[in-house]
Amino acid sequence: MNAEGRTWDIRDAVIAAGVVAGVVFGLVELTGSEIDKQAAQTGYTAFAVVLFTAFGSVGLALARWQPRFALFGLVTATLALLSCGAIVASLWSSDSSIFGFGFGGSSGTVAGITVLLAVSAAAACVLLATARDDEDGGTRLVRVAGNGALALFDALVVLAILDDSIDIGPRVYALIATVYIVATAVLLVLRLLPTREEAPAPY
Repeated sequence: MNAEGRTWDIRDAVIAAGVVAGVVFGLVELTGSEIDKQAAQTGYTAFAVVLFTAFGSVGLALARWQPRFALFGLVTATLALLSCGAIVASLWSSDSSIFGFGFGGSSGTVAGITVLLAVSAAAACVLLATARDDEDGGTRLVRVAGNGALALFDALVVLAILDDSIDIGPRVYALIATVYIVATAVLLVLRLLPTREEAPAPY
């Protein structure tokens, strides 16, 4: 197809499809009798898209900046996409939720776990992005502690979700969160400082 001397391609078709879908959605969903509810759901959908686009972008950025962690970055981006889809489907299919994010039943449990893993994977990407080839063992140890805290937090939360009889106190989560926070702060500061090899020799 030719318009004003330019041939349409697949990119133009995607843009046109998006415009049509938006118009149809607006006419069908946002002009009915339940406009207040549907307007809120649309707002929550926009928030979910923004939030998980940021998480996915962190994964893609890691894959670009640190090729050795490219697979983990791509997995993070995939988890972010799946989580966004799960949240959008959940908030449009039920009304019981906090901030529009409600998960009920076995499918909701899977969706909730997927969201947890997406958020944690994005946080791990931030820690991995600070890695340098010539960093010292202490810096690597701090990164391992931060990623280990994330992995332990995920394991405990998933265990608590799958087995209601398991009661993990808030102090445990707080201690794990403290390890992650301190490790992240230390790594970000160390990333701004020169390595021992780069530092000027003392006089």
